[in-house]
Amino acid sequence: MSNSEAVSSSSGTKQRWSVLFGTFLTYFYDSYDLAVLAVAMPVIIKTLHIDLFHGGLLSSATMIGAAAGSIVVGLIAENYGRRFAIILSLLEFGLGTMLICYVNSWEWWMALRFLTGLGIGGVWGPCVALLAAHWAPRYMARANSLMLSTFAIGWICASMMGRLVFSYDWRFLFLFGGTSILVALYVWRALPNDRVARPKKGAEQKSSGEFIGLASIFESSTRRRTILATLVNFCQMGGFWGAATWIPTFLVKERGLEMNEMTAFLALMYTGMFVGYQVFGYLGDTFGRRNTIALCFFIDCLTIPAYLLIPDATVLFWFGPIMGMAFGGVYGVTGSFLAELFPSAIRALAGGFCFNVGRLGAVLAPFTVGYIGQAYGLSAGIICSPIIFAFGVAVTLFLPETLVRSTIGVKMSMGPNANPQGVLMK
Repeated sequence: MSNSEAVSSSSGTKQRWSVLFGTFLTYFYDSYDLAVLAVAMPVIIKTLHIDLFHGGLLSSATMIGAAAGSIVVGLIAENYGRRFAIILSLLEFGLGTMLICYVNSWEWWMALRFLTGLGIGGVWGPCVALLAAHWAPRYMARANSLMLSTFAIGWICASMMGRLVFSYDWRFLFLFGGTSILVALYVWRALPNDRVARPKKGAEQKSSGEFIGLASIFESSTRRRTILATLVNFCQMGGFWGAATWIPTFLVKERGLEMNEMTAFLALMYTGMFVGYQVFGYLGDTFGRRNTIALCFFIDCLTIPAYLLIPDATVLFWFGPIMGMAFGGVYGVTGSFLAELFPSAIRALAGGFCFNVGRLGAVLAPFTVGYIGQAYGLSAGIICSPIIFAFGVAVTLFLPETLVRSTIGVKMSMGPNANPQGVLMK
């Protein structure tokens, strides 16, 4: 079902709000299960008797699983339905997050974080594709930013949960992640049972009912966008996770905070991230998706070094949400940007692939920062993040702007090459 077929009013279909709420809950748990590892990292390092480098590898294992999951679950979504793919992912990473509470070796942690990552990586593409099918282009960035802002809420929740349970048993952080199984039941009941459309004509399109494979996103009309969009997300993931994985440990080890103090710093920083999703989502609908992403990357290049150089804990506390805003801005606008870059029939697969294969940046960054931090201090390691973001500014500008400033039935401001889905096709 294309976006133009789905829109039954100036805002979208009748199911748009149930889709937004269902994907909102889904992505919250996806984000929470990523956040708990970073929040609990100082305790995990002590419990498993590992160093910073091996702690970083736990995060990297999750991201490798997410990259693989984006392909596997993306193919399931395009051929058997996006709702089905979301349910499968919620069940998989919910079980994996609970099981990790019962293992005591670094090797088992690595294995389970990889398996959990498969489900975590499978969520993003189907959620974004469903929103694109049910929301009109003029609201696309804001709808995606609201849904994806649960990434920040997941971090806030993980931080506050840590504040509550660290004095009892940190494993409760991971047990809570298993309640995503209940959300799977909700998604099954509340979201529409989508049937993924198949294009019927065109030299580079699949015939109706034909199985869509990975090669679909590397055809001549989409190859360049697939590669460049993956590089953009590589920069976003590498820059963000290089900093986010180690900021909790940085605050404890280099700024001398207690664990409970650290969680308060994180909660405020990710509150700023939540606000950033909404602010930059509006800017994405006003000034363009690509332009807004490049702006966020540029802000990240300035705020991360400033954060590392601030010696006063009070100033650092209040500067955190300022840094967090640009973190959220990229993640929010990326949803609409990737959805509009690709045709509807491959949207879940292409978007999920670009976003989650881009997680390879998050594979390399955490253990690289940990390795440098082991030798020279975490500040020296985390400074890799703004360097990665700077590269992201340059790569982003090679992609087209996809913003459509009008709805169906009104002349597109982007000119005759813009279609009703908000995709600028060659």
